[in-house]
Amino acid sequence: MLTVSPEYSTYRVGDSVTFTCLTPKGHQAIQFLRDGAEVDSPETQSQLPHTYNLPNLNVHDSGTYHCRYWTPGQKIPSKLSDPITLNVYDRPPPPSLSLDPPCLEYLLGEQATLSCTDPKVGEVTGYRFYNERSGEISSYKPDPSGGAKLGFLALHMADAGSYTCKYWRAQSGQEILSVGSQPVSVSVLDPPSQPALSLDPPSGVIKEGLPLLITCTAPRDTGEQRFHFYKDGAEFIPGNTQSQINTTGPGPGSMNVSVLSIPRASPDITGKFTCGYEEKVCRKWVPSPRSQAVTITVTADKVFLLRFLVVGGSFFIINGLIFLISHCCL
Repeated sequence: MLTVSPEYSTYRVGDSVTFTCLTPKGHQAIQFLRDGAEVDSPETQSQLPHTYNLPNLNVHDSGTYHCRYWTPGQKIPSKLSDPITLNVYDRPPPPSLSLDPPCLEYLLGEQATLSCTDPKVGEVTGYRFYNERSGEISSYKPDPSGGAKLGFLALHMADAGSYTCKYWRAQSGQEILSVGSQPVSVSVLDPPSQPALSLDPPSGVIKEGLPLLITCTAPRDTGEQRFHFYKDGAEFIPGNTQSQINTTGPGPGSMNVSVLSIPRASPDITGKFTCGYEEKVCRKWVPSPRSQAVTITVTADKVFLLRFLVVGGSFFIINGLIFLISHCCL
């Protein structure tokens, strides 16, 4: 008699089974057959009981199995045992996994949806989503429109990671699971934080006509950033003071520093300055809080002021003397 363990109507690629051939006492020579052909020689079979192991099933292991034995001293084998049919199914092809919206990075609290779509190879019983850290995280029945969706109503830092999905079919009492999809990465960022504003000269007090540098530094480099400078609450637009904004960084590709350069400071620069920046996250620009305010004071040139007072005073003195002389002598 031939038995198989475990006993299912269908098996998956990679499963393990063991056939056992039970014979009358004293009959040692055993032969196992698949579809009428010998699959292993009697010398390789274990003794008492006689077994044939298939530790890693493949599709070619499918077929009808029998066993038989020989009576000692005789060359005629016994009748074949009752058949056992082994049906081994390969894993179905992988589904596709996508993100909506399709972004490389998401902000904390944003919404996102993972969509798992099978390749239309037949009826699907269900879908499973997996996280690289925690393994299987959820299982869904197919949507009416096909596939399944895993939604994040508000992304948390713990949601970051690599995701895959699989689908499965119930077939003859067995669960036939597909190959996993290509992984999709979900990256979650904190919202932009406050930048730092610094001055050169650091005191913020500068003589008229001297150069002034105002530097805005973002706390992180996300690749795409836009900087803005503000004076007394209104955005400071370079150009009307011969100023310019340069974006620089400490290394190649770094763009987290912006410098407002004013070659010749004038009194109208005096005021409170702040800065802010925008990060491009998930195809939209997200503004940061503004920096702490710094006060800039532009002082007049004392030499110029003294020269003005001397020249101006002399003019008034000379004109006063002319006036007095003209009135006294005429």
